[in-house]
Amino acid sequence: MDYCVIGAGAMGGVYGLNLVEAGHSVTFVDVNKEHVDAINTKGYRLSGVTGDKTFRVKATSNPDDLAESSDVVLFHTHTNGTIDGAKSAAIILKPEGWAVSLQNGIGNVEELVRVLGAKRVVGGISYHSAALAEPGHAMHTNAGLTFIGELDGKPSERVTALNKTLLESGFEPEISSDIMGVIWSKFVLNCGVNPLCAVSGLRTGEVARNEAADRLQSIILDEVMSVVAAKGIKLDKKDMVGYVKKLTRLRYNKPSMQQHIEAGRPTEIDSLNGALVREAKILGVPVPFNEALVLMVKARESGMVERAAGIKKDYVALESQAEAEEKET
Repeated sequence: MDYCVIGAGAMGGVYGLNLVEAGHSVTFVDVNKEHVDAINTKGYRLSGVTGDKTFRVKATSNPDDLAESSDVVLFHTHTNGTIDGAKSAAIILKPEGWAVSLQNGIGNVEELVRVLGAKRVVGGISYHSAALAEPGHAMHTNAGLTFIGELDGKPSERVTALNKTLLESGFEPEISSDIMGVIWSKFVLNCGVNPLCAVSGLRTGEVARNEAADRLQSIILDEVMSVVAAKGIKLDKKDMVGYVKKLTRLRYNKPSMQQHIEAGRPTEIDSLNGALVREAKILGVPVPFNEALVLMVKARESGMVERAAGIKKDYVALESQAEAEEKET
């Protein structure tokens, strides 16, 4: 089997490189040309909980380089890149090939289905954590479970084969008969943790031990669960809020959204709490705290993106401009 990782950042590196170490053929696609160039020049380094090794692999930013070359695509793009990534998957996959989404948030599987067709898409979710230390170097910061499953819940040979491949590559995979319920469960976790860390600057364990952050998390989760109930989603935990609270207290990692904010990169807020707000409006469920949290993340994201781009502002001149505009009104 020939595999391709679309979205070769930290999580794509964790999955793809562990498959490489297990002897599988894997190529990598990413829109970050600096990252791709580093991989092709120096190799792709993976450090952290799985050790520290560098692998010689092929990476590209042009999906046409890999046209109809892969049996399976492991889909790890940032959710802002799902649409373009799905189009790349359509180019890269062999006629009978298929893709499995291992992304955060909701809406990703649906976009893959829209582009590739339901028969060519498998659902999945990952409870691993990783960070990109620098171009060409992924750090595996926390190991967890991986869930995969057919969208219709039926058993299949391809999911069984992928499960075996992941197991042989050092992962702890599980096949789910309700993969969308599992995806929504991870969605609840991400909504209750990621944006709080992003706006506060606190790590997960610090959120649990900060009275204000812990209280806000409880309110955010109450709103999230109201939407889950209204939508009729069956989650994979009986006490999902208790599970999120426990996991928050046990971990001291920086969630991906916090990493993106600090690096001055766009976040996945629109596929997490932003998506929740959209679902809530359709269902007529009030979620004011989640709406506020989305706005706060977007406001901080904007400022950090400008800072990362080296944009300097003359605030004295901006005040003068504001005063002039006020006089004109």
